[in-house]
Amino acid sequence: MIIGGYIKTLTVLARIIDESDVCRRRHCYKVEKYSLYICKRLKLPAKATKIIKIASILHDIGKVGIDLNIIKKPAKLNSEEWAQVRLHPYIGNNIVKQAGFLDDIAPTIRYHHARFEGGGYPNPDIKGEEIPLGSRIICVADAFDSMMSDRPYRKAMSEEKALAELTRCSGNQFDPNIVEAFLDTYVKE
Repeated sequence: MIIGGYIKTLTVLARIIDESDVCRRRHCYKVEKYSLYICKRLKLPAKATKIIKIASILHDIGKVGIDLNIIKKPAKLNSEEWAQVRLHPYIGNNIVKQAGFLDDIAPTIRYHHARFEGGGYPNPDIKGEEIPLGSRIICVADAFDSMMSDRPYRKAMSEEKALAELTRCSGNQFDPNIVEAFLDTYVKE
């Protein structure tokens, strides 16, 4: 019961982050939904799916450590602001580790912006299968929802363009097996 309460508390915090930014409303919910589509397609075991489910809900929890003026900025970020935002996976990893019972989830949050070919953040040296499977799944789900959402500095892509972008970036930014699983299970909303 206590562990469930902690998870609910962390989930509420993640939802608060979503709701504090008009452009990101329901983002964590959508990332969770897309991640679970992929888990189902890959026929992942229940334990792995649960870890990915919780990590997908909490993947942006590290944004609580970023200046809200940066998060809500109505224009493109400058290099200093972007450097701050790039810390959110690291901050999220540290927050989740402090809970004491989510150690399996922390690395998934830490590496959800890792690139399959390397060069992502917060650790540009990690790549390919070194990246936790859950991180690779959340990376695709997160990117797709981000592409499908308006931002102050750009309009949302069409569904067709976002799906094409996933395909185009398969093998470099994204794990091709994860992209394929997503494309096989994606259902229009």
